[in-house]
Amino acid sequence: MSRHPKPTHVVLAACVGAFCIAMGLREDVNVWIGTGAAAVVSILLLSLWARASIRSSLERPALQSVLVGVAVGIAMSFAIWWLYPLSIAILPPIEGQVETLYALLRQPPGPIRAFPLLLLVVAAEELVWRGLAIDVFSKVLGPWRAVLVSALLYVLPQIAFRSPLLMIIALLCGLVWGALRVRFKNLAAPLSAHVIWDVLVFIMYPVA
Repeated sequence: MSRHPKPTHVVLAACVGAFCIAMGLREDVNVWIGTGAAAVVSILLLSLWARASIRSSLERPALQSVLVGVAVGIAMSFAIWWLYPLSIAILPPIEGQVETLYALLRQPPGPIRAFPLLLLVVAAEELVWRGLAIDVFSKVLGPWRAVLVSALLYVLPQIAFRSPLLMIIALLCGLVWGALRVRFKNLAAPLSAHVIWDVLVFIMYPVA
């Protein structure tokens, strides 16, 4: 007798696919429109067919987890600011790849005016990769292996950029934010870290 995929597995695949499509169409569709649409689709799918995962991801938020997330986000930002000059000194082509990424983010309306949309995208990413993905894979692999798998899945949308650097950054971010999710058993810490990192690196103090 054939086994049908569980709804949560289908939802996870659909959400990851939505972000992959958004990144793949980045040259034809405004990146804010594309990622915003992917975020809306993902949140809608999660709210309809993965409510249990959303509830477990959002329960028991504590001030400590938020503060730790903020601290981690700041530390990650300093790491980027320190490592980026070293990286382009060793591999100069990296500079062009990063400038391409920032050019996308500066598409109208720009990262400052699009800040509410940025928050929506970050929330959707956390619900999908640090929420549903870790929940799904924890059941068969355990929490820490699930963190690794979710981080690898987080790299998939970045493949469209054809930039090894961005894929490595996505993997490392996915590992850190996933570890925060497992450690604190909710999304408060990774969500805080993700927002702080995006604001500092992409809006306030960009490296390119």
